Amino acid sequence: MDSSTSQALLNQWRNPADILSLLLLIGGNIVQMAIAQLVGYCTCRDGYRAAPKSPGRRTSLICIPLTPVAFSFGWVALGVSLLFSSVGDKKLLPAPERSSIVINCANAFQRENKSWVLERLLRDHELSTSIDRTTDSIRIDIFELGPLQKVKTDFVWWLGWLVIVAQIAVAIVPWVLYGDWGVMMVVLSGNLLASVTCALPQWKDEKWPVRGLKKDNVICLTRGNGHMHVMVFIGSPGSPDLEAFATSSSEPRLETTPILVIISALWVCLLLSVIALKNHSWYMVGTGAMGMAQNVYSAGVARDPATAGLQLTEFQRKKYIVGKYLPFTDDADAEVDLNEALAGVAPLENWMKDDKCNPDKIPKWLKTMNKYEGVPPWLEPAKTNNDVFRVQGGRKELEKWVPTAGLALLHVFFPGSL
Repeated sequence: MDSSTSQALLNQWRNPADILSLLLLIGGNIVQMAIAQLVGYCTCRDGYRAAPKSPGRRTSLICIPLTPVAFSFGWVALGVSLLFSSVGDKKLLPAPERSSIVINCANAFQRENKSWVLERLLRDHELSTSIDRTTDSIRIDIFELGPLQKVKTDFVWWLGWLVIVAQIAVAIVPWVLYGDWGVMMVVLSGNLLASVTCALPQWKDEKWPVRGLKKDNVICLTRGNGHMHVMVFIGSPGSPDLEAFATSSSEPRLETTPILVIISALWVCLLLSVIALKNHSWYMVGTGAMGMAQNVYSAGVARDPATAGLQLTEFQRKKYIVGKYLPFTDDADAEVDLNEALAGVAPLENWMKDDKCNPDKIPKWLKTMNKYEGVPPWLEPAKTNNDVFRVQGGRKELEKWVPTAGLALLHVFFPGSL
């Protein structure tokens, strides 16, 4: 065996200094997703403002953003890519990982979702909601959407701070034992630059590009035909407009580009400093690996909607609807008595003609009731979720509980003619 090769490998594993400069250029997209997950928490005590301002702009005069994304190998690559984005499409947040659509139930208009928040909301809901693919054809979950609230912290958020403290603790060791303060300089500088990058206000402007609703509205979020999950949001005045979320359009801030120019230059300077450090490189690799592990975990883990400022409560009248693969039985009698059908919806027709729409006159099949005497069979809600027949039955059942929602899903799951 060549002794020179053995010695070179031994020296590399003893002190892998040369590889550090390459590691700092790997994984920028992971860091960007971790920022998208964790950005938004501020020290301000007042909640997010409703329309017309975005939740990133608050009424307090002093607001310190805190985003615990630890320094890791990918930060230098991210700094350069963010600079490129700021002069190109002027976007900081990553694009949604998978496609989904947002449907306005008032007019059945479909909009492709471009919001990171809505994509992660749907993804996390799919991961946390059980569905039996052998017996279920669709699951529709119904929520009431409240106003945006202050971002809540969770284990993922606190873990970021714990990792940063652990990085500093590891970086102290070569300083104490060998008098080498280079690792500590890199760790402190890297975490400081990371905090400044995450503190750019444009992150929150893009994450919450919303205005508040001025009237009631119903929105559906789904991946479309061929997928099994639908989320229905019943909004009220003050709730965020999820259609504005879907467009993910916000005015870029003028100060973002010059700040990113400075930050990118500082990241390059930090990279050059790391290249110059030749001793005790394993401490540097260790701190970078800890940061990368935290970034990967934060970027991928499922989180509660409250960590994104969303206030969701289950619709008490009907929390969810599941369409079952039931055997089909056709009606033996094809005759339809239109007069009888019209008589069944007469209470609703009379109520809609009333200018005041007195709530006391709402047809009882729209109210929360245990019995539905006198209701036509085709308007009577299913007694259990086991009675709902496939996708079409789930859509029709949704229409009974949330009028316009089931009808809006017609051309999503049945794009052709019935």
